[in-house]
Amino acid sequence: MKIPDLSLPIVRFFLTIGGTLLLMLSLYFFLPPQRDLSVDIERDLPLYSQPFGKHLPFHPAGITTPDNKLANWRAIPGSRTCGECHPQETLEWATSMHAISDADIIYDSTVLENTDASVAGQTHGIEKGRWCEGCHNPMGTVSGAVTPANSVQATENMEEGTSCMACHAVNHAEPLVGNGALELDFNGVFRYGHPALIAAAPSRHARDMRARRTKPLMGDSALCGACHTEIRPAAVNGAMPPMNLQDTYDEWMLSPYAQTGIHCQDCHMAQNPAEFVAALKAGKTPKKTVSHRFVGNNYLLSNTNLPHSLLMTLRGGAPAGMNRLFNRKTFMNELGKTHNAVVALLQEAAEIEVERPYIDPVTGELRFTVAVTNAGAGHALPTGPLDQRYLWLEIVVKDKDGNVLLHQGAFDGVKGEEDQNAVRWIKDVTDIEGNPIRRHVLFDAHVLHYARKPIPPRQTDRVDYRLPLADAAGRPAQLEVRLWYRIALQDILENIERQGLAKVGGVIVPPLLLEEAKVNVEGGA
Repeated sequence: MKIPDLSLPIVRFFLTIGGTLLLMLSLYFFLPPQRDLSVDIERDLPLYSQPFGKHLPFHPAGITTPDNKLANWRAIPGSRTCGECHPQETLEWATSMHAISDADIIYDSTVLENTDASVAGQTHGIEKGRWCEGCHNPMGTVSGAVTPANSVQATENMEEGTSCMACHAVNHAEPLVGNGALELDFNGVFRYGHPALIAAAPSRHARDMRARRTKPLMGDSALCGACHTEIRPAAVNGAMPPMNLQDTYDEWMLSPYAQTGIHCQDCHMAQNPAEFVAALKAGKTPKKTVSHRFVGNNYLLSNTNLPHSLLMTLRGGAPAGMNRLFNRKTFMNELGKTHNAVVALLQEAAEIEVERPYIDPVTGELRFTVAVTNAGAGHALPTGPLDQRYLWLEIVVKDKDGNVLLHQGAFDGVKGEEDQNAVRWIKDVTDIEGNPIRRHVLFDAHVLHYARKPIPPRQTDRVDYRLPLADAAGRPAQLEVRLWYRIALQDILENIERQGLAKVGGVIVPPLLLEEAKVNVEGGA
């Protein structure tokens, strides 16, 4: 039997591969050099408003660019482009709050209330809105879209909120400055992203896109802290000095997590965040994994149990990539996974314990202490915009037959509010006249006051109760305690109707049960 000569096909094969690689490398090295894509304000956008000085084109946002010029909005690739090669990562991102950070109708209407309807917003209100948009709409902010006479046309990348490029084009972060204090090099991104060129030089593509192995900042809390630190600059409300409104990064800096090298990304970008946190609580060193869901605290805008039309309205419409990268069924399935991860992470954060409930023999009062522990969060509990995010305790006292003797902290699902006698962890905000601000109109905030301060990581806040029982004949036998979390006050939905964006009558911001405990009462029935 004659053995075939395979040398010629093998030689041809390697010649073909070698020729292809040579062609790719030639394209890589001989393509025209990258043009300067930066936008000169005076030349290209002469009507762009700069009331805070030409040296501060994005103020009051902390965001900057390397040359202090605007970004060329038409040249910046949208997240859908990234999805052509990274479909799963893009799908995960599309279900996140990052993807709708500017489209979210609750946010959108609230920004309009600040820029259009507040006292401070009557002067340069739109420009002051850059304070919000620097984090929620970094693409629009550095492209010059946040200005009264807007001549920046809408492109797909403008609707993507905190997009892929918003993180993957960061040169530097200033987390303690906050307000989006990121240096974004949109104009310097290498844009010859043809798959053949990426295959020819993947290390260049990884470097351009700030892969974590080439840019450690991508895995550092400083990147997150630049937006998760919110300080109202003096320029927003000229009558007052800067006002700290969110301190999540600083909370992490002072935590045991920072001391042991656990960063924001390790928990919030884990494939299973709750499982990762549970392992940390148990003293283990869990394996680090990566997901782009950016699991946080917004259980409302990920809740697939809401009517689909309502959910999509609240989220600002269908996501980028719909019907090209994925279909509705795939997206909703993935959104459901994100929602479950959000709920599980929130419920892993807190623990409660009821300490020694008993009847005071002299006063007849029911006395006990509820210990609320921030057992899992790497920052304070709650954290974020604390005039909206808050915790409260619900107390139910029952006799031996199950009859309710006392109920404090019940949630009214019709009015969308809890019993006002409940113990809360919330920040009360008032304007200069002492009126409460319950719709997040922080342009006019004058005084901040904590009913109870947020609980630092791995610390416990004890709440002492002395409850008189109305029915002297009733003997309490069981005590039920529940810890609730709520993403926003009901009042914030008023902004949507005040701005004429939608009718939301009957829509309730629901609370989420974090933890509950049931104990027998000493000396009871």
